[in-house]
Amino acid sequence: MRALLKTLFGDAPTSAVVTIVVATELMLVGSNHAAWAVFAVPALVLAGTAWLATR
Repeated sequence: MRALLKTLFGDAPTSAVVTIVVATELMLVGSNHAAWAVFAVPALVLAGTAWLATR
């Protein structure tokens, strides 16, 4: 069961990066700034990937 949960959700740092990206998307859409998501989300994903690569 532990292997299944790790496959579905990953580890804590990966879940943190996904949570930050999704929260940013929700914040931008909720404040009617969805057009900025085109610029912000790829930058956040790249930053999160770079951070995860160093761990």
